[in-house]
Parts: sequence; C-alpha cells; structure tokens
Amino acid sequence: MKEGIENGVYPGAVVLIGTRDEILFLKAFGKESPERHAKAVSIDTVYDLASLTKVVAVLPAVMLLMSQGKLSLGDPVYLYLNEFSNRKQITIFHLVTHSSGMPPYSTAWKKLSGEALLKHLLFTNPELKPGKAFQYSCINFIILKAIIERISGIPFEVFVNDRIFLPLGMNSTGFLPDINTLFVAPTCKREGEFLKGKPDDELAYYLGGVSGNAGCFSSAEDLYRLLKGLEEGLLFPRSIYELFTREIVEFGGIKTHLGWRMPDFSGSSGDTIDRSAYGHTGFTGTSIWVDPKSSLRVIFLSNRTRLRRRSTIPMMQSIRRRLHNTVFQY
Repeated sequence: MKEGIENGVYPGAVVLIGTRDEILFLKAFGKESPERHAKAVSIDTVYDLASLTKVVAVLPAVMLLMSQGKLSLGDPVYLYLNEFSNRKQITIFHLVTHSSGMPPYSTAWKKLSGEALLKHLLFTNPELKPGKAFQYSCINFIILKAIIERISGIPFEVFVNDRIFLPLGMNSTGFLPDINTLFVAPTCKREGEFLKGKPDDELAYYLGGVSGNAGCFSSAEDLYRLLKGLEEGLLFPRSIYELFTREIVEFGGIKTHLGWRMPDFSGSSGDTIDRSAYGHTGFTGTSIWVDPKSSLRVIFLSNRTRLRRRSTIPMMQSIRRRLHNTVFQY
C-alpha cells in the first residue's frame, strides 16, 4: 500500500480484509491529496466507487426486483423501455452479462447532458449481435438503471438508498454525497476544480451525478455491510445473490458471473484466489474481491485519479494483484 503512495499511484487508500463473519484488518493509508497540508485518510473516508456502482447499486436493485416478481433476466428490454422497440432481441440478461453488443462507452457527453444525453444513450444501437460476445459496456448499466426507474416509478438514487443502503446500515453510501457531513476523497479536475462528491466518470457526471455505470460513493465498512447483508439474505433470498455470484456464463471464450467478474490473471484478482471467486473494479482505484470458499474478501478504496487518470493503471493493477495474492494464498 505504501508503495502505491510513494510511486504516485494514489495519494491515499483504505483496505479492509475480512470474512463473512468479521473484519480482520481495516487500515487507512496516506492523505486525500498530494498537498503538504492535505487531510490524512481515515477508515471512514468516502470514495468515488466508479464502476463498482454496477455491483453495489444496480445489481442489488435488479436482484430485489427479481425477488419481488417484477422482472426476470430473460425479459426483453423493450417490455420496460419503449426506446428498445427496434431492438427486441436484447434482454436484461444480455445487459447484466455484458453480452448485449452495446458499445463500451460513449463520447456523447461532449455535446449532450442530462435528459438529452440519457435519451441518446437509450437509443444507441449495438455494435455486435446480442449473446455472441462479451463486450464490457457502461451503457448496459445505464440502461439497467433506466429499467429500475421505470419499474419502481421513483428515482434510482431514492430506490437504492431507501431499499438497499439504509436497511443495511450503509449510512455513508449514495450518490452526490454531502461533502459537509462526510469526508469525501477528491478525484480529477473538471471544469476548473477537483471533483469532490461529484462523479469522476464523464457519463455519470454529465447525466447529473446519478447513473448506473458510475457515480455511487461509499466507505470500506459500508461495502463490507453490503456483502454481509446480501450473503445473509437480509434483503432478498440468498439464492438470488448466489445466482449472480456463482453462475458462470461464457461468451466468445470469456467467462463471467452475472454482472460480477471472474478471476483473470491479467486483471486485478491476482493469482492465488479461487477461480470461483467474484469481484469488480472501479476506474478511480477501487475494487472488491470475494472468495466464497474461504469467505475471505478484500475491499480496496483509493482516489487514484486525483493524481493521474490513465498512466498509473498498470501499476494500480499490479498493486491490486499483489495485495490479493498476499491475502488469498491462505
């Protein structure tokens, strides 16, 4: 962890290591930014989760609606979104597993924002035939967020806060956090200021701060509460959570869980973790990996993008891999 600070990969970070039953290690490292008088990071520091939003906010919401009989993975998206009437072959399963063929990202944020940007994304056509290949796409989870809102009839941020985060005691988790009451780590500079409480991700930022691909903020202990609560079936039957984290599907030679990713030697999981494990990363320098056999889990939060956005990605991945090797070899 100190190596990442010394080499300028991130200014500070929080690491939590635990099992299903207890936290074994929880420690903060470094500062919130590189300035000499910057605040030291604490274990309560709230970080921009970036793409962890997909598994922390969107997937639990999909699971909850599934448990209530309000959607099924095999349902065509057009049943919930009229915008998909000309793409009837795309299902919720395709979105969850990144097999819809939708483009990985969109630069439409350079010209559009708010509802106009969302409309553009919902009408985006797939690049590949659905169900044939794995292509990780932020647009998939922006569409899922729209489905959740159409079904529930309430804003996504309200739905996840009232029905997922607060019931699990996740009081530091949500979108557009109050920087006056929470210690929020800053990220990149945009429009002349370092972002604090606003998403680092461009699509999430220009969609207004609430999105399905990114934009959620949280602390290490809150994420531990989420994993524990879902595993214990506090919000919906454990069988649904196990479906998403144990089922393995394959598209074009790439294996994945439902929304959650599988270990990959070239990714962030490391080499020693059980191959049935599940996890995910976030662009800002965040990650979660869980080994269901040992019940060990590692939550790693940092604000890497406060220093540099892209050049430190290889070193960030190396630090993640070596951290996970250290823990999961046992």
